[in-house]
Amino acid sequence: MFLNGTAMSGGADHHLVGDAPLVARTTTAPRYRFHAVDGRYPALEEVGEGVAVEGEVYDMTYTQLREVLLPGEPDGLELGVVELADGSGSLAMVLRTGHEAPRTDISALGGWRAYQEGRT
Repeated sequence: MFLNGTAMSGGADHHLVGDAPLVARTTTAPRYRFHAVDGRYPALEEVGEGVAVEGEVYDMTYTQLREVLLPGEPDGLELGVVELADGSGSLAMVLRTGHEAPRTDISALGGWRAYQEGRT
């Protein structure tokens, strides 16, 4: 599972990862826009040509994903598949199709941590 927000190491929701092992610190392929939705959570949106977004890949069981991580995700996100920098795919939370909540394009920052650091 590719995580790019508050569930990454050191984040407020990292406890949701439990004992899932970290597989890699990486980025997506450069085909996404990256948004801050309501200033509360990040959202990836595939646009074809975009930016690479930093994140972490964890080896999570489907049970942990279904029963622990997914129930804590905001309504503006849905489970999808993203392309990583090495061309492989990974499950990830992406912007829900048709979601209309206010959002700010933070693509130029390249990651949620950079966005959070800029807010403090």
